[in-house]
Amino acid sequence: MQTYRMTDSSSNDNPELLSVAQTAKLLDVTRQRVHDLIKNGQIVARKLGNYYYIETVEVERYKNQPVGKPYQPRSTTAQQNSIDN
Repeated sequence: MQTYRMTDSSSNDNPELLSVAQTAKLLDVTRQRVHDLIKNGQIVARKLGNYYYIETVEVERYKNQPVGKPYQPRSTTAQQNSIDN
């Protein structure tokens, strides 16, 4: 898999950039799903010409984010029923 490096003289760090197809393969989703994730703001991408490129750190961030609803423990104290009042 070939990765691309952004060449920008104003930036000292050169992030590795992945194409949409490479990102889809890493995430085990379709290219359309990657475009949807970009459109919805779930993955940050850079548009260079007609193509989007995603930094490898952004793919890792997306892969490592928690899924599902946040855990909310149940109260251990008994709740009074409003009918009992």
